[in-house]
Amino acid sequence: MQVIDHVLLHVIFSTKNQRPTLTDAIRAEACARMAEDMSHSENILVAIGSTADHVHVAVYLSRKMTVNKLVERLKKAATQWIIRQGAAHESFKWQQGFSVFSVSPADRDALMQYVQTQDVIHRTRDFKAEMRAMYAKYDAGFDERFVWK
Repeated sequence: MQVIDHVLLHVIFSTKNQRPTLTDAIRAEACARMAEDMSHSENILVAIGSTADHVHVAVYLSRKMTVNKLVERLKKAATQWIIRQGAAHESFKWQQGFSVFSVSPADRDALMQYVQTQDVIHRTRDFKAEMRAMYAKYDAGFDERFVWK
């Protein structure tokens, strides 16, 4: 039996309470740690981008992994490195949840561009405004009481 899968995901997760704790000094290396972890899995990383308070990942999901496990791995890979970067980062935490959207492979290049230009995008829009727009675009219901935790 042959199984063909081609599931492109856009995954977004933030720091705890959207605090700007992914400073310039650690952000690039934290993303590199996540990318390194993905290179040791059957997932295919397309792009990763971040700001001081959240991360975007474009990835083809392996059929052997759940989305929840993927996000857990990404967060863990970065956190293990971040908390070793001195007292200022020892209490670093991610939000409990995440958002994930399926994206047509035909839109791969647009997604990659979006993920890689987060610094530009967030000159004019904060994380919550960005996410509200995404939830509307994808017609994804959400509850303000819980989505930011």
